[in-house]
Amino acid sequence: MTPFMQPERDGTDAPPRADLRFELCPVEALPEAADVRFRDSRRLYVGEGRTAGTFFKCSPRFSPYAFVSRETLQEGFLRCQYLPGNEKYMDFAHNLMTLMDIEATLLAFDAILLHASLISWQGMGILFSAPSGTGKSTQADLWARLENAEILNGDRAALRKRDGVWRGYGLPYAGTSGIHRNESAPMKALVALRQAKENRIRQIRGSEAFRYLYPETTIHRWDRSFEEKAAGLLVEVLSDVPVFLLECRPDAEAVEILKDAVVQNIE
Repeated sequence: MTPFMQPERDGTDAPPRADLRFELCPVEALPEAADVRFRDSRRLYVGEGRTAGTFFKCSPRFSPYAFVSRETLQEGFLRCQYLPGNEKYMDFAHNLMTLMDIEATLLAFDAILLHASLISWQGMGILFSAPSGTGKSTQADLWARLENAEILNGDRAALRKRDGVWRGYGLPYAGTSGIHRNESAPMKALVALRQAKENRIRQIRGSEAFRYLYPETTIHRWDRSFEEKAAGLLVEVLSDVPVFLLECRPDAEAVEILKDAVVQNIE
């Protein structure tokens, strides 16, 4: 298994080449926030596409302390400008991923980020995606306990095609589950979860599969170019990787019927 952005070697003794360099640069003042497209309690999103950028605030009532523009992504680096004295907001993995605007950065490398639990079972990736509270982490935990699967991430997963194969990546941070491994596995199944009184499963395709998975992708829906590219990548994933709708209880039978479906699809 390999990390998502594992540096690549060129066959010489030179240091491995990274996909992306992230720079933290202290500045006396941040740029003006022009062309604001969307805002939430801690961020201002400006511009669109390659010219987009994000301002970051430590609290809704304070001014931004950092700014990252995506203009340099095509050149292989991102520069975070920040006001000195705010280093405490950049000292752990989740905040660094946030400052990188990770969903937009991944998209620049033809990868999409999903709200999902990702496991590796017998060397194969299985992704559970569903709205919060539906049971993604519960199903992942069941597979870990009953099938000796490894949970790569309990909350977020990236999908990226490498050498013609879609891989699921656990990322170097997690949400509420606290489970994350910067490792990957070739994808064998995407699973849309729904709670039910009885366990049942069926394979879904096309627009039906898109309807279940699209809401769980992390997308800047105010940025048309972002949305179009992410939707296109998702359509490609859904055409290459089997998708199942698993309506289930949190029990061993749910694991068994999904395992049978995955194995049959491989055969």
